[in-house]
Amino acid sequence: MKKFWTALGTLGLLVTAALALTNPPTFAPRQFPSQQTHYVRIDVKYNAINGIPCVLGGTSPHTCTVKIGALPYNAYVVRVDQQIITNFNSGSADTIALGVSTLGTELVAQQSVHTGAGNRTALTVASSGSGIQYTGNGTTQNGADGGFDLYVQLQSTGAVPTAGQAILILEYFAPNDGDCVAVPMGATGTAC
Repeated sequence: MKKFWTALGTLGLLVTAALALTNPPTFAPRQFPSQQTHYVRIDVKYNAINGIPCVLGGTSPHTCTVKIGALPYNAYVVRVDQQIITNFNSGSADTIALGVSTLGTELVAQQSVHTGAGNRTALTVASSGSGIQYTGNGTTQNGADGGFDLYVQLQSTGAVPTAGQAILILEYFAPNDGDCVAVPMGATGTAC
């Protein structure tokens, strides 16, 4: 019996190693089979985004963009909420943006995290970024595992911040009803 558990433990280590993140990270889009609101929770700190280092340096404005997830093809983006846990403390301004490219601004333009600790704010989703404008409708997929990679951009003006944390929740509806089905990786599809 001991050999069985030892072999099972070794197999567990092998499976765990096989599921490790790649460098740079790749993420499969989240898409549940049931009709429910999907979400991506994002923890932005002054030096890391979802645990991935975010190094701000060089000349001001200091910018760091991190890939934190992926959205499925034809994901219908509905809203983004933000709560500032601790104000970011650069010299002048600190902002966060969300997007589907390394620019990181297509879904939500730069939003301040410099003041307002404790408050929950419904962020304005860019009119061109809401719905499926950037996540389908004939657009070419850019996700390493299909769909569209999701990026967060942190930008600080003045000194590099030494404190700050904000939580963002991006909500979307997955394409899982009627004629709206998964689009194969690398392919384009029609709006649904």
